[in-house]
Amino acid sequence: MSKEDSKEGGFYVVEAVEISSESEPDDMDDLEELEDIKVDDEELNDLDKLIATTKKEEFIPKTTIQQKRPEAKAVERLEVVDDFIRNFLIKNQMNRSLEVFQQEWYELSQKGKLSTDSMGQVPDVYIQNEKLKEELKYIRSELDRTKILAENAKSTYDKLRKERDFHKMHHHRVQIEKKKLNQDIEKLKGLHQQYEQKYEELSQKYSHAMKEKMLLKLERDRLVAKNEALQKSLQNVEEKIQKEKEPELNDLPQIDQKKITQKKTTGLQKNTPFPAEDRPNPYAGQNMEPQNYRNAVQLKPFKGHLMAISSLDMHPKKSIVATASDDFTWKIWTLQGELIMSGEGHKDWVSGIDFHPKGSHLVTSSGDCTIKVWDFINASCTHTFKEHIQPVWGVQFNDTGEFVVSASMDHTCRVFDLGSGKSRHTFRGHVDSVNHVAFQPYSNIFASASADKTISLWDIKSGLCVQTFYGHLNSVNHATFSLKGDTIASCDADGIIKLWDVRMVKGRTQYDAGPHSANSVAIDKSGTQLIVGSDDGLIRLFNDTTQKMEHQLKGHEDAVLDVAFDYNSKMIVSCGADAYFRIWQ
Repeated sequence: MSKEDSKEGGFYVVEAVEISSESEPDDMDDLEELEDIKVDDEELNDLDKLIATTKKEEFIPKTTIQQKRPEAKAVERLEVVDDFIRNFLIKNQMNRSLEVFQQEWYELSQKGKLSTDSMGQVPDVYIQNEKLKEELKYIRSELDRTKILAENAKSTYDKLRKERDFHKMHHHRVQIEKKKLNQDIEKLKGLHQQYEQKYEELSQKYSHAMKEKMLLKLERDRLVAKNEALQKSLQNVEEKIQKEKEPELNDLPQIDQKKITQKKTTGLQKNTPFPAEDRPNPYAGQNMEPQNYRNAVQLKPFKGHLMAISSLDMHPKKSIVATASDDFTWKIWTLQGELIMSGEGHKDWVSGIDFHPKGSHLVTSSGDCTIKVWDFINASCTHTFKEHIQPVWGVQFNDTGEFVVSASMDHTCRVFDLGSGKSRHTFRGHVDSVNHVAFQPYSNIFASASADKTISLWDIKSGLCVQTFYGHLNSVNHATFSLKGDTIASCDADGIIKLWDVRMVKGRTQYDAGPHSANSVAIDKSGTQLIVGSDDGLIRLFNDTTQKMEHQLKGHEDAVLDVAFDYNSKMIVSCGADAYFRIWQ
């Protein structure tokens, strides 16, 4: 069958030919040649003779003439009705119907009731229709596939168009940011020139101050020499008076001065007993009215230090504020901005500061790993503790003023006894830097806020961890108690502020001041309002009664590092990395 015939889709029939014993071949030449061979009957019975005779008489010619066979041809014929029905049933997989049809067709054919000659054949028009249906079906399948490809192409085009729009918008945003960065660079260049001028001015002031310091040192040396001379003359006068009184004192018993010195030394080294645990809190039963800070405004900023002011604390009895700075100094100010006293002695930045409950001393912590206790009435440093091996972030007195607790980068807290001048306990349990500590009012319990995202309560008497609060998802920068001691307020580096119920040991309220880090938190006297200082230079006021943010204080040009309520003047005091401390009323 040729390819053209296959394309036309014609039907072909293979006819069955019956061969019977009565049929004769058309060409009888070969049979006539066989009849010419004469063989006796005896030779037919003897097999050997028959074989010999056959070999002698070569009656078959060696060279035979090969007749050309006719070439096979495929004749296209119209399809018979019964073959059409069979093909239809096979095509549609109707096997049972096909078996029934063939069985009944065969029975009728055998009985002679069915005449195959008069059946006829399937018309060409019907066959052509079938061919057209097949082509239509194929074209429709191609159409569906083409539609699917078109849909895919359309979705790809939409996706590419969206990506083009996104990249175009992103490019526009990058251009805006680039323009903004260029403006910031120009602004920083201007600020750099201003800072250079200020630096030159400060250098000149520093040189003048050093000259004055040298002159004062010379004057001091002169006065010291004069004082020593006066003391020597006074000692000579006392010796003369003593010699005159010696006859009168010979009869008195001798006093061993060494024993007195040893007793004094022994008395100084004795550890101070820890305060009683059941001492009452005078604020526990009081319900104080909250102050209205919603309309607070800045009175005046004060340039307190040359570098960032990292911490501040309010005097317990007067409207006085103490500030600690990265310029290695601490200072005491009035709220009108008047400098009362300045202290130097640390060899690195001063990180924390706290007043003694009586207001006569203060304690500072520093990046030089030391803690110093200052008697600012006598203008002297009374204690220096060097037990920490890494920078100390914060310190605080207990309510009796006899003990100081510290927080350090070495993952520990320590309690120092001011009476014996020793470290009484080391509190280990945090797995990262301890950023802040705060005593519970009128209690032996203090809280530590750590970079390991936890807040722990410790007992200074037993040296054990009482409780740990979990809930922050980033470093806890600050924690403080309310005056009643029943609430802890804490803030972390994500700007989240949490209020904890100490009695129920669970979180009570949460506020979000993010995304900038919250550095400090303070609670007012009523325990219902709290202020938070953040890295974005804002101070936020939250009301725990309404659980909403009520006010924002704007004024700092850099991060706010510490905030506090002044209970005496009903003001808010804040300090920041811009080297200013500000008063809000």
